[in-house]
Amino acid sequence: MNYHQSLTAELRYRGMPENDIAGILAEVRAHTPAGEDPADHFGTPAEYAKQYTAEFPVRKPRPHPLRTILTLLAILYVVCALLAKPLLGIDARDYVGPVLLWPALALILIGIATSFLTTTFKRAPSTTSD
Repeated sequence: MNYHQSLTAELRYRGMPENDIAGILAEVRAHTPAGEDPADHFGTPAEYAKQYTAEFPVRKPRPHPLRTILTLLAILYVVCALLAKPLLGIDARDYVGPVLLWPALALILIGIATSFLTTTFKRAPSTTSD
């Protein structure tokens, strides 16, 4: 991950709005001589992000919609798996094996991984219209 990607991720983790992130990245690009490492001028991405977000309370970014959907599906799966036997006489273990919670756990882990990856690697909006 390069300096700009790391800085973008740090600012997102600290709750900075996307438009402000784009402005900060444009400032870094404008004040970094060509071919030089921005860390030499601005410090690590975490240090530089801290100076912009010191007055803001640290807040978590909104969860990715896929994480929310997969978590709800996991909860729905567990509820259905537990209620299917007493209400419908269907044993979910006949379909998913002896451990009922593995599919639900898989859905939750996929949602968490998706949320982390999109927050970390999503490009910041550009300040110029391309």
